[in-house]
Amino acid sequence: MYYKMFIPINSDIPKFQCNACGSCCSHIRGISPKEDGDFIREYAFGKLPVVQLVPFEQMTFPLWGWEAKRFIEWGKDVGVEPNIKPLRAIYDLKSNKTIILTYFMDSKTDACHFLKNNKCSIYHKKRAYVCRLFPFNRSPFIKTGIENIRGGMFGNCGAMEKIIPALPDDFSKMVKFLNDAFPDGSFINAVQNDLVIEWSNSIIIDLIRKKTIKPAMNYQYEFLLKRIESSEKIDFTDFLVECGCLTAEKKEGLISDFDNNIGAGEKIKQYL
Repeated sequence: MYYKMFIPINSDIPKFQCNACGSCCSHIRGISPKEDGDFIREYAFGKLPVVQLVPFEQMTFPLWGWEAKRFIEWGKDVGVEPNIKPLRAIYDLKSNKTIILTYFMDSKTDACHFLKNNKCSIYHKKRAYVCRLFPFNRSPFIKTGIENIRGGMFGNCGAMEKIIPALPDDFSKMVKFLNDAFPDGSFINAVQNDLVIEWSNSIIIDLIRKKTIKPAMNYQYEFLLKRIESSEKIDFTDFLVECGCLTAEKKEGLISDFDNNIGAGEKIKQYL
């Protein structure tokens, strides 16, 4: 079953409609919510198993490994060098390998490399979750520690002016409202992206618990970066196949389920 969106019933709910202004694609640095930035600066430079590989100010939107590979291929189709680089990784002391969890587009101009004449040159493709979930930063399901559930949920977008004031406070009503208000599918994409984050976190914890990996933690950051730079690199899902946690076939099936929002569709249907 393919979940893209559910058909809205309540016509009184304001509907989000992208006006293709290009502003979200023109400024891809500094898009993370403040609380995410605070967390990254405090913990992501060697205190946790997952290590941030570039300064926070340099990072743009994160890409899962399969998304990064597509961006590189799609760049060839439209004559664009997307400049994809590793963003977050685990340095495994057991194998002396760097397991790349996410990638990013390194952009010196602060604009997405696929933006041409203020339009996305690969809009007809699947693109990445971060593109498809905008104007969301995250769904209301993910726990952020912020008392106000709305905090950090949305990015800056002028097309949101009628939607945010109408957003219900009740969680169940909020989920239904968001599904109805975003017929473009951005809400369900945001839910699925959060599920992928939860999945990756649970897999990493399980790998550590089973002693499949031994992440380097509490190392001096500059020393750790040197070890990472000189090590063999492997994509996270490829590592899961290599260590026997997934078969190649199951890996492709899992990515297909992610792409088609299978988990998100199941998660929100009880609220509709």
